[in-house]
Amino acid sequence: MDPVREEAIYHARHVKIICVGAGASGLCLAYKLKRSFRSYALTIYDKNPSVGGTWYENRYPGCACDVPSHNYVYSFEPKADFTSVYAGSTEIQEYFQGFVRKYELEQHLKLSHAVEGATWNEEKGIWEVGIKSLTTGKIVEDWCHILIHACGYLNKPAWPKVSGLDEYGGIKVHSADYDTSINLSDRNVVIVGAGSSAVQILPAIQPIVKSVTIFIRSPSWVLPDISTEAGQISTKQMEEFIREPEVLLRLRQENERTMNSIFSLYIKDSKLQQQCRALLESEMGKIINSQELEEKLIPKFDVGCKRVIPSGFKFLRTLKENNVKAVYSAVKSFTPSGVLSEDGNEYAADVIICATGFDTSYIPRYPILKPKGRNLQTEWVESITGYMGVGVSEFPNTFTLLGPYTPVSNGPTLIAIEAQVDYICAFIDRFQTEPSIHSIEPKKDACDDFKAYVETVMDKTVWTGDCRNSHNNHKIRGRVPTTWPGSTLHYLEAMREPRWDDWEFKYTGNRFSWMGNGISQTEWDPTADLAYYIRQNDSGPWDSRWKRTMELNKSGSMPPRQLHRQAKLAVE
Repeated sequence: MDPVREEAIYHARHVKIICVGAGASGLCLAYKLKRSFRSYALTIYDKNPSVGGTWYENRYPGCACDVPSHNYVYSFEPKADFTSVYAGSTEIQEYFQGFVRKYELEQHLKLSHAVEGATWNEEKGIWEVGIKSLTTGKIVEDWCHILIHACGYLNKPAWPKVSGLDEYGGIKVHSADYDTSINLSDRNVVIVGAGSSAVQILPAIQPIVKSVTIFIRSPSWVLPDISTEAGQISTKQMEEFIREPEVLLRLRQENERTMNSIFSLYIKDSKLQQQCRALLESEMGKIINSQELEEKLIPKFDVGCKRVIPSGFKFLRTLKENNVKAVYSAVKSFTPSGVLSEDGNEYAADVIICATGFDTSYIPRYPILKPKGRNLQTEWVESITGYMGVGVSEFPNTFTLLGPYTPVSNGPTLIAIEAQVDYICAFIDRFQTEPSIHSIEPKKDACDDFKAYVETVMDKTVWTGDCRNSHNNHKIRGRVPTTWPGSTLHYLEAMREPRWDDWEFKYTGNRFSWMGNGISQTEWDPTADLAYYIRQNDSGPWDSRWKRTMELNKSGSMPPRQLHRQAKLAVE
């Protein structure tokens, strides 16, 4: 009797996957699965009516990316027709919409659907997921073998935690859920916050409002502006990028090399930290031109303790405009007509814009339940037990994208997303081609060791300094910072090959059943070369991590550089 194909080694069983979130992470997952897998079903649920995640939700005046536009793309999917060096949110969302169309990913999307909860069924080895349609109100029940949380970390607006928030009688809006129909012309506006969003909002609205009062609780390090002329990408440049993709590739590579050359800036007392601090203190001082205001606007903490803001000199200049008033304190409370400062002064406003960032606690919006009453929501209140940005301690068959300990502040985020998707796909591949696997989860002791390692390394970095940053959920200290304890290149090398021994595999039946009936996949491919391993020279993969890394990073292809230095940061 002839052998049965389904019994060949590594036969791929059908795997059902649910992804929560249709932002950059979820769309990358959909693309990678389509590129490399067969016999799978993917559904991506997103509460928004369109893709883009953060870039759909953030549409406040002046909203733009703080990474050069041509590098805020997937590594394999350039965009030649960006109109500015720092693209606006609408243009970035259009990039992701175009990505969906190009690769025909619409079939996987369930938009305007909010996940209400997920429960692990140990007996069946599946996640049971409840979803609410935001258009009909109907509750939908779904299930999957693999559940992936691609919700990101900038998806829960953090309102000011002060009294009277609901007493204010005017227009109140959060920068992360901005209402573009609000008319600010000739209005008195209050901006609460002075971080990345506020730095973009203030210069954008100052020319049209009657007055604007901005509350600056703590300063930020800001970088010089790109001039208006240099900030816009000319039609001629755009046409060149379209006509000659190699020119755009060289620009992207050079931008990336610069970003990847400065990680030691984030190490306390490093030479780059000293150089950058001296440069920014000097340049910011020239703009501020007041010793009293320098004390209020130039941080005392290290550069990079919280995110450094590009093109921030326009913000500093705008603070000097006649219709702008800066209040160097937190908001004490809201009142029916405005806000109170900490010294008891009231500031009336027609519109209050709360540019107060996000809840970056990583606590899920919805319950993620395991037998014996375990809920990830409550467990992560006590301690974040994420594994390398992708795993959740002792929760089976579930992964995160842009989860805790992702390099979100020290490099190009989309590159980290790609590494995470590749890593998760390795687990999906193994789950699919070893049909006896019931479940996979990170071991508790591995997660504990990883967190202890992170804590040790973080003591040497600026992220444990005296500033409120998103990695500490906007507190000064209080928890181990949840960014990656190294550079983006460090992360890529750490994530290149899964450490299988950090993971617990549970099987049903014989763990070697994947070996099948002794027939290879090659023998089931009528077009395959049955002598593929016979060759003239050794072109096989390198057997050491050292040689594999040298090949990947093209060692020897670039002129030698001075390590851990960046000429652009030296004071002239």
